[in-house]
Amino acid sequence: MGWFARGLFILFLVSSGLVIWITNSWLTDRFTNATRSRAEVRLALYSGNVISELQRTSVVPLLLSQDSTLIGALNSGDFSQSSQRLLSYVEEIGAASLTLLDLGGRVVAATDRGQIGANLRQSPPFIEALRADGTVFVSFENELGRTEFYYARRMVSEAAPVGAILVQIALAKFEQSWAGISDAVMLTNSEGQIILTTEPSWRGVTVEEALEAQPAPSAIQRALRVVDWAALPGETTLLSNPVMRNEARIPFRGWRLVSFTSYSSVRDQVNAVLALEIMAVALLLAAGFYLVSRRARTQS
Repeated sequence: MGWFARGLFILFLVSSGLVIWITNSWLTDRFTNATRSRAEVRLALYSGNVISELQRTSVVPLLLSQDSTLIGALNSGDFSQSSQRLLSYVEEIGAASLTLLDLGGRVVAATDRGQIGANLRQSPPFIEALRADGTVFVSFENELGRTEFYYARRMVSEAAPVGAILVQIALAKFEQSWAGISDAVMLTNSEGQIILTTEPSWRGVTVEEALEAQPAPSAIQRALRVVDWAALPGETTLLSNPVMRNEARIPFRGWRLVSFTSYSSVRDQVNAVLALEIMAVALLLAAGFYLVSRRARTQS
């Protein structure tokens, strides 16, 4: 091979390397921005769903507190038809549950018939409902460590309290829908504690504590198992893998929605294009060597 051919070979290799480097940089930026945009759209959708559920359910206690049949049952003590009436409401409303309590805190009617007869006198929704003049929002951790959300309102007959109506808000259903994608999603309250999340072990802690934790194998951890490549500047590392973090403010009691999206799809897309380029370079090199060797044989 002559000096001219060697020079062309070196120039080709340098040019190919430069093209691959530029392609990698440009595609990484492009696919990263596209992935971030999709994550932000999903976060806006999640935020809208949470707000819609809260707003839609907030009017239910007021409506039920004016139901003459329920008030009459509290006055008479005849609750034979009350649970069925609550069941007819819950199908239309879409709430997680409806519970009617008498003034002593005893469950006299409920969509969950297993609760009937239970005494909830010390439950936060019942206590807050009797204290307030209107509808109150209450969230608290149950014995399983999950946060329950309620709108509650006292029932009044002839200006005197006779009981309370509790409406459980179906926010837990969003955890299941969020778990269907390769994002880790957290809903935090005004104190920064995680009240809903796709990773069960993160409930009740702050986002910072969750990021430092080593959660047990789960669907989210599997979704965040990305290839080992350097995180982009200013990004977060979750479970020892690079992810992008997005946040959205929910206009309700200082709540915030936080999501973490894996970069794995970005790297996969970039690698797919780079593989095609490298294959093209290899084919061109093979063709070049073939022509050079053929020319050498012809000249000999």
